[in-house]
Amino acid sequence: IIKAVRIPVLGRVAAGIPIDAVEEIIDFEEIHPDMAATGEFFALKIKGDSMEPRISEGDVVIVREQSDVESGDVAIILVNGDDATVKKLMKYDNGTISLVAFNPAYQPMVFTPQQVKELPVEVIGKVVELRGKF
Repeated sequence: IIKAVRIPVLGRVAAGIPIDAVEEIIDFEEIHPDMAATGEFFALKIKGDSMEPRISEGDVVIVREQSDVESGDVAIILVNGDDATVKKLMKYDNGTISLVAFNPAYQPMVFTPQQVKELPVEVIGKVVELRGKF
């Protein structure tokens, strides 16, 4: 019998609070032990429609905690210490990054290297799985 690993589902992620210290756990999801062995994980309940049609409000994303991702990855990103956002992160040769919504109604958010450092813009983790809710 494979024993699944329980991870917390968070309603929000804010700056300065380590994921494992967040008290606002709204649910739990289970992940396979093989996945759990590859890092620290949490889940985040999606708010808003910026990632429609692929990721909808109320869906849960499974996230591996990491401070960087490859260009094109979907990531959990903190901008200016506010609530974390889920976006596709694009990197450019000059150090500029853009956070791209799947929903074309939302313009990409573009940040210069200086803004990334000063605001700051921080990657919290990589979205590795989507669990749709009905």
